Amino acid sequence: VFESVIGIAAGVVAAIRKDKLSDNFIRISTVLLISVPIFVLGVLVQIASGLYVGIWLKDAGAPDWLVAAFSVVYQADYPWLSLLVPGLVLGSLSLGFIARLGRTSLIEILRADYVRTARAKGLPSSRVVGVHALRNALIPVITYIGVDVGLLMGGALVTEGIFNIPGVGGLVFGAVRRDETPVVIAVATLLTLVFLVTSLLVDLLYAVLDPRIRYE
Repeated sequence: VFESVIGIAAGVVAAIRKDKLSDNFIRISTVLLISVPIFVLGVLVQIASGLYVGIWLKDAGAPDWLVAAFSVVYQADYPWLSLLVPGLVLGSLSLGFIARLGRTSLIEILRADYVRTARAKGLPSSRVVGVHALRNALIPVITYIGVDVGLLMGGALVTEGIFNIPGVGGLVFGAVRRDETPVVIAVATLLTLVFLVTSLLVDLLYAVLDPRIRYE
């Protein structure tokens, strides 16, 4: 959800403000996110969020819940907060790809004849982009998001190891080391089902974004 919402929004802003300051900033930021390996980014974020930010917030007299939100250490009172930072790290790589793919796709769509016709008819820019252009521009983005589910499963193994989270990745790794074949088969089957369901949802979204697919 994080990578999809932020990535699509960043891609739209970059496409609308092409070659301007915000576009250059988004392009540079996404290149940095894509270039930094996830295990390096995870360690850097862990050090920053778990040590320095927590100390700064405590010294500033921030409430305990805000300090816990920036801590990667498992909190008994706030157990779900321990998954916040790892989730952001895991989704940051895909966020960069989604933003750049969305930007490129939307720029291409904005040059189409039907978009120029909509502008010539006097439609507001927000309606031209949000209704006519964005729906078609999202098709390759949705395709990438569907495929990216499998990549997230692989990246979860590294992220769980860095942040010491007992998750599916650690379970599979431990099962392989202990030669527990049934556990590996069960997890692989579950992940396959998740991937298949995601692919089905992507196909259904195609029909929502492009009405022509419904008639085919």
